[in-house]
Amino acid sequence: MGDANKASAEPSANKPKAKPKGKAVSSKPKKGSVLSAIEDIQRMSPEAICQEFDRLVDHTQRHFNREAHMPCTAFASQVQRCLEQHRRESYKCFVAMEDYRQCVSAATQEHIDQLAQQKQEQDAARHKRRPQEHKQEQPPLHALPVVPPQIVGVEALNTGSKEPRRRHWYKPWSWLR
Repeated sequence: MGDANKASAEPSANKPKAKPKGKAVSSKPKKGSVLSAIEDIQRMSPEAICQEFDRLVDHTQRHFNREAHMPCTAFASQVQRCLEQHRRESYKCFVAMEDYRQCVSAATQEHIDQLAQQKQEQDAARHKRRPQEHKQEQPPLHALPVVPPQIVGVEALNTGSKEPRRRHWYKPWSWLR
């Protein structure tokens, strides 16, 4: 009996274990994945990383306006100085804050006006280049018909009824008719 148990235990130990069903995790990351990009960066030398970074900075700077005009910097520095001088009494800086708010409001409106003017100029230039296509972009608007209000009298409401409704004592919902 003991030998039979050993014999039955040995073949199961020698059998290869079945692989679990489901997705197997691949050891190599897929091309274009974040892990492959990290591995590529780790293989690069520090000088190559710096060169790649500089190349990317130059490439992205082309897409941004280099002319960065910061309006109201004088008012901002005035508010900052006032708040530093009056740390516990910020109410003394309300005048400087109001001046800054007015400057920002005026600069914002000016910027919006410039954007609107640029948009109008672009639309006019596009209209000059392609007048036929411009007309096709915006279909003509048709006026909606205006119907004057009509008086609805009691007679108009009763034309659909054939006979008067009856009220029953055993139907309470009919009492309110």
